[in-house]
Amino acid sequence: MRTAVATTANMEVFGNLVATEAHHRNFHNAKTSAVIGDGGNWIGPLADMHFPDSFQILDFLHLLVHLYAAAISAFPNMPSRSWPLYTALLTQAWRGKATEVLAELQRHLNRIGAPAKDTGADNPRSILARTIQYVRDNQSRMKYPDYRRHGLPVTSSLVESLIKQFNKRVKGSEKFWCRERVECVLQVRAAYLSEDDRADRHFSHRPLPRAVGRGRR
Repeated sequence: MRTAVATTANMEVFGNLVATEAHHRNFHNAKTSAVIGDGGNWIGPLADMHFPDSFQILDFLHLLVHLYAAAISAFPNMPSRSWPLYTALLTQAWRGKATEVLAELQRHLNRIGAPAKDTGADNPRSILARTIQYVRDNQSRMKYPDYRRHGLPVTSSLVESLIKQFNKRVKGSEKFWCRERVECVLQVRAAYLSEDDRADRHFSHRPLPRAVGRGRR
């Protein structure tokens, strides 16, 4: 069953919302649990704080995108060489061999040269260097064989889809909000997107306001 929380507040507030929702869902009594993220540097600290006993998993699809960009950067305009490199990196990552992935990426960065301070972000050297840092930062979250043995998901695609459903209501064309009002809209949207009927329960017990004119009930 899916439930959702959302806020415009900072990550500490969001972490508390997620932890509270997990408590209501009895998440901490699960035999095996996981926190899945895209590798952002704000997710790990929140998981350490609120879910210290859970696996932390790097979303495999985000990793896939980074490895593809690195392989293309290692051999620009040479698909006959970049594609085999990409499949090799992906295979090693799927096997949980993050050390081997790092070594292979580093080998190609040494071959083409490390980026200078003024090297552009789209330069192949910069892309390779960023991918190495991304894998290094998330190396402990790439134990995919262990996650599969525990029956855990390895992708956050369901959450990515859920975010788009929030955005459809809040970030559509010709939508303009002040911060206080959009926070209210997010709470209502989260209730409607949750599958525990919390929105229906709320409105079934909520007193109807007094209305006048054509809008009265």
